[in-house]
Amino acid sequence: MVNNQFFEEFTEKVRQKPIPWEGYSRAGLISSEELQQLKAFQKQLAEKQEPGTEQQQQQSLAGHVGLVVSLTEKLSSIDALQYLLVVLDDVVELDAGAVRELGQGILEGGAVERALFRCMEKRDDYLGLKASKILVGIAVSCSEEQFAFGRMFGFLEKCMRSELTSVVDVALQVVQSALRVARARKVLYAEAPGCLSQMVDVLKRTVSRTQAAAGGRGVVAVSQTQYEVVFCLWLLTFGRSEAVTLDRRYDVVPTLVEIARGAVKEKVVRVIVATWANMAQHAAAIPGLLVARVPACLETLRVGRNFKDEDLKQMVAELSEVLGEHSGVMTSWDEYKNQLKSGRLEWSGWHRSEQFWKMHAAKMDEQDHQIVRQLAKVLGDPESTATSQAVACHDLSQYVKCNPEGKRFVSRIGAKQRVMELMTTSDSAEVKYEALMCVQQMMLNAWRN
Repeated sequence: MVNNQFFEEFTEKVRQKPIPWEGYSRAGLISSEELQQLKAFQKQLAEKQEPGTEQQQQQSLAGHVGLVVSLTEKLSSIDALQYLLVVLDDVVELDAGAVRELGQGILEGGAVERALFRCMEKRDDYLGLKASKILVGIAVSCSEEQFAFGRMFGFLEKCMRSELTSVVDVALQVVQSALRVARARKVLYAEAPGCLSQMVDVLKRTVSRTQAAAGGRGVVAVSQTQYEVVFCLWLLTFGRSEAVTLDRRYDVVPTLVEIARGAVKEKVVRVIVATWANMAQHAAAIPGLLVARVPACLETLRVGRNFKDEDLKQMVAELSEVLGEHSGVMTSWDEYKNQLKSGRLEWSGWHRSEQFWKMHAAKMDEQDHQIVRQLAKVLGDPESTATSQAVACHDLSQYVKCNPEGKRFVSRIGAKQRVMELMTTSDSAEVKYEALMCVQQMMLNAWRN
């Protein structure tokens, strides 16, 4: 589940480090009975890990998990806790019966969760990541739906902010493993947006690192980090709501386009194209793909790359065909409407073109002022970027300039009030400026009228 050289080497050091169990017993930290049980467990675990007879391999460790969990809950020494989690992880990987025992403990909300979440609260990255790995291993093996994924994602979010590249890498791999459970995907998207946002931030930093050839904060080998994060995004897009709103919330498709154009590893391109294919199954997600120039990127991949993976070639061709049906020969007005549908407005030649607004301002009143309502929605959406809000203010000012009667409708739907609020409440100087220009245009029309 986790493949990280530093993590594995540190695990071996923990495994070899002597722990003064007898000293703990003499100090009264553990009982003599617990000491004897621990020695018996260590012996049985060693036998199970060695190539042995079928009878030895069938000996269950389930009877010992309670002891290990109990010691993990009561001891405070980081060295001892690290060792206990290492052997508990061994048990999870070796013994299905022991995993079921641990899964039952999680279901009952008892010592298992308490002990492992306690380890996440310690100021030790390895300890917390090992506890997370164990919890995910149990949840995946037992299809555990009651597990507190949100709490674990909160811890992993902090790990992804680390300056240590190995910590970020292991945290990403643990999230990737957790998302094999359907409920974990729902929790990550709906209840742990900070963790998902941090994952996207890690992904975007890989692009910066590739371009600048500089040491990235919290980034491991670029292609592997990209693959791990995009794999998680791919899993999320199997949900309809996630596929439709992922790009609107996190502005991730343009980043995926940039990565796909420059990626050397075919597995990175494959998982990106698979993510887009999932999104393209939903009509509401297609405008975002078109606005981000995904069709052009796919054409570049089709013509400019000779992929060894035949399935990838087919995926690129099929997705190009699907998106081609929606793009066709698009006018500037069609592209503008797609921008609005995507919820992500960006500056382009149309917005600054006086001729564009003279030609199309009247169309904004069609279908019960649908375009104007969409601009108002961008202004009021807390997930809108500052650039989107600035562009929306500008576009409303152009609409009012070319259609003075539209000012009344802008006021009636609350858009004018929202623009006035942005003049004072926005943190963006660009938004404040465009909001001011929009209000001035409305006041100018009122004076002329």
